[in-house]
Amino acid sequence: MPKIECNEKLFFDAIGKKYTYDALEDVLPCAKAELDEKPDMSLPENERVVKIELNDTNRPDLWSTNGVARQIKLHEGGKTVDYMKLMTNRGNNDYADRVVDVDPELKNIRPYMVAFMIAGKPIDDPMLKDIIQTQEKLAWNFGRKRKSLSMGVYRIDQIKFPVKYHAVDPDKTSFVPLQCESPMTCRQILTDHPKGKDFGWILADKSKFPLLSDAKNEILSMAPIINSATLGAVQVGDKDLMVELTGDNIENLILSANIVACDFADQGYEIKPVLVRHPYDTGLGKDIMVPYYFQPTTKTTLGAINKLLGSDFDMPKVVDALTRMGSSVEVKGEEITLSPAPYRNDFLHEVDIIEDVMIGANVAAFPPVTPSDFTVGRLLPLTEFSRKAKTLMVGLGYQEMIFNYVGSKKDYIDNMRIDGSKVIEIANPMSENYQFIRPEILSSLLRAESGSANAVYPHKIFEIGKVAYLKDDEVTGTITRQHIGFITSAANANFNDMASEVSSLLYYLDHEYKVVETEDPRFIVGRQAGVTVNGEVVGVFGEIHPQVLENWGITTPCAGGELDLESLMATADTKTDAQKKQEAKKAAGDAAPNGGNQKSEAETNPAKYFNEHIELLVAKITKVETNPQGDKLYIETLDDGSGTERIIQSGLRPYLKEDELLGQHVIIAANLAPRKMKGVESRGMLLACDYTEDGKEKVELLTAPWAAPGTVIQLEGNEYTGEKPAKIDIDHFCKVEYRVSNKCFTIAGIKALADGKPVTTNKADNCEVC
Repeated sequence: MPKIECNEKLFFDAIGKKYTYDALEDVLPCAKAELDEKPDMSLPENERVVKIELNDTNRPDLWSTNGVARQIKLHEGGKTVDYMKLMTNRGNNDYADRVVDVDPELKNIRPYMVAFMIAGKPIDDPMLKDIIQTQEKLAWNFGRKRKSLSMGVYRIDQIKFPVKYHAVDPDKTSFVPLQCESPMTCRQILTDHPKGKDFGWILADKSKFPLLSDAKNEILSMAPIINSATLGAVQVGDKDLMVELTGDNIENLILSANIVACDFADQGYEIKPVLVRHPYDTGLGKDIMVPYYFQPTTKTTLGAINKLLGSDFDMPKVVDALTRMGSSVEVKGEEITLSPAPYRNDFLHEVDIIEDVMIGANVAAFPPVTPSDFTVGRLLPLTEFSRKAKTLMVGLGYQEMIFNYVGSKKDYIDNMRIDGSKVIEIANPMSENYQFIRPEILSSLLRAESGSANAVYPHKIFEIGKVAYLKDDEVTGTITRQHIGFITSAANANFNDMASEVSSLLYYLDHEYKVVETEDPRFIVGRQAGVTVNGEVVGVFGEIHPQVLENWGITTPCAGGELDLESLMATADTKTDAQKKQEAKKAAGDAAPNGGNQKSEAETNPAKYFNEHIELLVAKITKVETNPQGDKLYIETLDDGSGTERIIQSGLRPYLKEDELLGQHVIIAANLAPRKMKGVESRGMLLACDYTEDGKEKVELLTAPWAAPGTVIQLEGNEYTGEKPAKIDIDHFCKVEYRVSNKCFTIAGIKALADGKPVTTNKADNCEVC
């Protein structure tokens, strides 16, 4: 959010009242602001700086000392300048000889310009600093780093009218820019001057550059880069100044001019227009003079205000609140028509009026009310489902990201190679950077990846969030969905790797799925697949197309995917763990002869539960390989006595060398359901325990070197020869406690035997087995 620095004396003089800083913190919310930092009170008053943070970006009129002071003054019932008298279409239209002529060649370079003059008194140091701050805030935030709006200030007494705003050859035109003592060509300024290095990208691809010069051919500036060192060097004590703004959006230029003119008027300056003559239509005519009132009216009703705010305001209260926010109000029956102040253009809907009523009436005027209905809150099923997916992604090694839901055509359409026919465009955006609603998450992830080239690879990032797109059969013509998007960026990122990630995610989300051929332009043909669940397409994954990567400036291969979580949830068991436990208890209670206090078998007789459900075997490791897609994974081939080789993957690479595993007779969980990990299916789990030695974490395998492969692990005194399930999940396996106590492996507190002998450890003791 924007932050501004205010000279304390200038600020309080503009308000017309001096506040304590505790009192100032109480009134700043009326300007959607808060105190960021108090000044150093040891300094003289005229040197103290108040730092204020603004909590909104749609009020550029507040990005200056005078703007915040004006809002506080109005809110507290003070009187301000009659700003409408400053408007050139309300009578202030005497431009004398102050004329600027625009070159037709600028239409496709930097087409629009507006300007006005201030007069009346010399500029002092606090006011000059505030002018510079306002100039930079408007150009940087509202003007997209000067691309669509920039501002210049000049000493008008040295300017000979008419002024020309014209296109010049950058290699044949030179002048002395600010901060320099010798001339430079316009092209040199882009490469050698600090401001040229910062903003030269705006003009770099143009064959001609925009220049302001007067009737004596004295150069004022090269918009939007730098002023000249002669006419463009404003200093303390200068009296009469010309303010000009250039850019590519005429309404934004006029609004910014109105804001700056009102700021100067608040300080007692006289505002005089300058006529700017365009050879082409601007949308508001060819001849433009500012300040100019162009804002449309907005309407609402008293009933709508009270309904949304939960208030019981009468009409005088509403009119007073809106007046304290600087607006003019016309009342006709229950209908309210609002005309915004000339420095505001943020009323897009009646809700914006209602928000101003709330602020103008003071938020403290709304007493807290105890709800009349008692309700028990809980998370939405979609939130529960999304959190489960988030936990799984973190477990797969991904880092969560959070992004804006709005962006540019370049981000969402051009860079992603899609036609954009389903992308929602915002009708009246503040900036083209926030002109479209994102239709998918992959573009947001790729934007993050494009700025992460210096981070250590591989990069694995994901986001769970909203997307929206056009859909004709919806009542609103649009639909909003919850998606999960994910990408991996690495030299070996590939389709198989991503297929494994999708498989793991959907396995643990309890979904069976199928893949189908797709032709998504974001992915490489033949290296992509659609995901279907119950015949419905719910997502896509694959290797990102090289052209997409080039559009984003990404040089490392990427694979990614995106799934519609709402479609997945519609076919999933979305009951929470608490709900499932409650239902299980109820079912157990209904089945019990004495009601619902019966515990599960795993709780009442864990040894019996182990014997009937869980199969542990001795197996010999005959081969050990590393998984190239997993930094911690070994791929072990085992002889489990069945005559068929068994593959198990384990995360033991950080702890044990390959030769420490090869030939070992280990204990495995044999009937765990298979799971694909990093492209390889793992059938079971090696049992091990960890311990600490010399401050380092160590791992010791559970082994039975005397037992033949296929030997069943039995409980001492509890031999069992019955059948067990062919597959169980990890939750069932973990219902029984596995520990090492006194260096002896125990299950449910009972010694575990292999071929009649206890399974023991060498170093690990008094620890859990996993």
